[in-house]
Amino acid sequence: MTTSPSNRSLSSINNVDIESIRKNIEKLPMLPVVVYELMKYNPDSKDFYDIVLKLAQADPPLATALLGYANSAAFAQHEATKVSSVKAALSRVGAKRLFELLFAQSVTRVFLPRKAEHRELWKHSLQVAQFASYLVERSEHQYVDPQQVYMAGLLHDIGRFVILQLAPHAIDKTEEKGWHTANELIDVEKEITGHTHAEVGLSACKKLHLPRVIGIAVQYHHTPEVFNSKALSKENRQLLTAIMIADEMSFFLANNKKNAHLPPAEIKKTLKESVLSEHIDTEIVPFNKFCYEFGKAQHQVERTLDSLGIGDSTHKVNSH
Repeated sequence: MTTSPSNRSLSSINNVDIESIRKNIEKLPMLPVVVYELMKYNPDSKDFYDIVLKLAQADPPLATALLGYANSAAFAQHEATKVSSVKAALSRVGAKRLFELLFAQSVTRVFLPRKAEHRELWKHSLQVAQFASYLVERSEHQYVDPQQVYMAGLLHDIGRFVILQLAPHAIDKTEEKGWHTANELIDVEKEITGHTHAEVGLSACKKLHLPRVIGIAVQYHHTPEVFNSKALSKENRQLLTAIMIADEMSFFLANNKKNAHLPPAEIKKTLKESVLSEHIDTEIVPFNKFCYEFGKAQHQVERTLDSLGIGDSTHKVNSH
């Protein structure tokens, strides 16, 4: 891909101009209107199915995506026949699952992964989205909508996606330096660009008019000290707890493939004692249960990656 003059200037490793990045955010493609429309509704409401059905029937790209997903290997292997109507496809997939896929698919089109390392960034974002929403869905008390948590998890690193699009060399240099934890990533980013992806991400949220719940996750997901604030609502406390636990679990799994196969008790002990900040309130979500069941959520991540065409199996086929 040819780099535009503006992108060349932004790709200077030793001088990534944060103001130039902020100005160029507006040049990024916008999310589809239908996604903004769906953000307005509660997926748990009785009429959400009818709302999605109406939008899909009036939006050819959405209808096509829905039919394709409903007839994909992820679902077809459990069904005898293929579906040919939007209504039948929606019944098979489910309105909430469709929303997750549509949201991920829309964001993928804006921030297209071009290299293997970039696919890892996508995998991380999907893991955080799936893990975090999984934690909230299974909480004894849901103070925040799991679907909003999914959106926030998927875009919590939007700052890294923006830098990837507008200053890709900075992302590559950050990866070359090497890091294993959230704190190490922040330190490397400050060294390379002088700014963190949380700072860039917050600007993106404002420019793209994203829901406040996403902005909160973006701004504070590397700031566990926020839990000391008495002004922090239960909704935001549960949101940030789920995002931070999911974020660290994703890093933990990426650091060593063997980590995923450790005994659940050892995973829980390691995360609690050596990884998670002491500020994080693990009691507001079922942290212990998650350490034993995260494999279910991880399986859904792999299915979504394949559906988006950026999964490991898809990548291997396309590389030959």
